[in-house]
Amino acid sequence: MDDLKKAYEQLGLPENASREEVEQAFDLALRKSRSRKGADDTDSEYERSLRAYKLITGYEDQRKIEQMSQERFAKWGKFAGTAENIDDFFRIYKTRVIISVIAVIVLIFGINAFVDYRAEQKRIAALPPLDLSILFIGNFAVDEANKGEEALEQAILAQFPEWNRVDLQMTYVPEQGEMVYRQKAMAVIATEKPDLYIIDKPTFEWISGGGGFRSLQEESNGVLSSVLPDEAALRAQAEEDPEPQVYAIDLTSSELTEQLPLAKKEMIAATGWGEERHDNTILFIQRYLEHMK
Repeated sequence: MDDLKKAYEQLGLPENASREEVEQAFDLALRKSRSRKGADDTDSEYERSLRAYKLITGYEDQRKIEQMSQERFAKWGKFAGTAENIDDFFRIYKTRVIISVIAVIVLIFGINAFVDYRAEQKRIAALPPLDLSILFIGNFAVDEANKGEEALEQAILAQFPEWNRVDLQMTYVPEQGEMVYRQKAMAVIATEKPDLYIIDKPTFEWISGGGGFRSLQEESNGVLSSVLPDEAALRAQAEEDPEPQVYAIDLTSSELTEQLPLAKKEMIAATGWGEERHDNTILFIQRYLEHMK
């Protein structure tokens, strides 16, 4: 129980904190971690908060399971313990059989997955070098009946004939931003490192203040200054910023945006932290700005 108490303290919460308060505290810890990129400390503040979050939620889930079990066998009165032991016996016996069947299935699928993986690796190796990776986060949708993301990739390549390949990934977050969708999006943001983020306004307001995006202030004052309308420059202020800076650019009014087979309300561009294709990322934004209405 001392570990559980320390976990609540790590998240800055009392031991009677609700699940929602735990989720909010972890959300805050993730945002702070995004603003401290480049830290060498492997046992970072975020990692400690992640361990605390897992310990608390795991404890709560186990407690719910035990409570449900007690309610289930309460009808047996003083024989509840015996009934539960008998149920456990048959459940364990049945589980062993199921596990054996699953093991065979997993082995078969594992072999097939390995074969598919090797084939996929060969396919990727034969592809041209990647020109830009794009992560869509927000209230976006593609027409799956008409080649979906593939059609979107081809539409972008048509706008950049000097490119050979772009890679797209989409993470849906509704306009209301329900917690379950945000949790999924946070996991994607923490693990994926795209060159370019395409987001909507609710996503920008949610992420930008926590240092989730790279500042575009230098580019806004430089290479983009001649084509960037002031109203398209979206500013935010992270903890380390002395004053608001440009963190994203609204491309909704670009004629190129209208050409994309993409259901959207807004289309806002923000940049990732990688350097390898940063020039192409800025080229993408610049070309869309050159076609603003």
